Amino acid sequence: MDKKQKIKTAAESGTKTPEAPQGMEAPEVATPSETAEPAEATNAPEASSSLLADYLTGGYYKGEGQKRYPAPTLVEQAEEIGKALAGGGVSATAFNRMLRTLKAAKKLPFDAQQGAIKKLMPQVLDLERKKKAPPLLRELVERNRAAVKSSEDYAACLDHFQDIAVFLTAAQTEKK
Repeated sequence: MDKKQKIKTAAESGTKTPEAPQGMEAPEVATPSETAEPAEATNAPEASSSLLADYLTGGYYKGEGQKRYPAPTLVEQAEEIGKALAGGGVSATAFNRMLRTLKAAKKLPFDAQQGAIKKLMPQVLDLERKKKAPPLLRELVERNRAAVKSSEDYAACLDHFQDIAVFLTAAQTEKK
């Protein structure tokens, strides 16, 4: 019996996953983010389609120790992302709802902050389902979630999302 048949049989019988024969381990299942194709290496995100390939690869900061400072390129990227999200149909209200989720955990322990970032994904999926958000929003949340490794990173992520919100709102008001 192949893998798909085993899963189908397990689903029909009510078990969560098929058990592997003794001595064999069950294969790992890739998550959607692991199977997603990498973003193209471009100098600017295409209109609401993809982030830069090097977006957040070095984290939110440059330098080490006391000479550490927020990466200046994040502000430029926030402007591009805000404009692309506005062009993709994301409303300032929807993005600000996500921002409030992050702000609520600002002074909480790091595990609560991680939970707040994870909480953004259901909001993004709901917006996508309603056709009110491009795939860029999901990619933005996934990359930021992967980049946050400490409370300092969380604070920088929150600041970055606030910058994006400002540029998103500005782009929408220019349209009017």
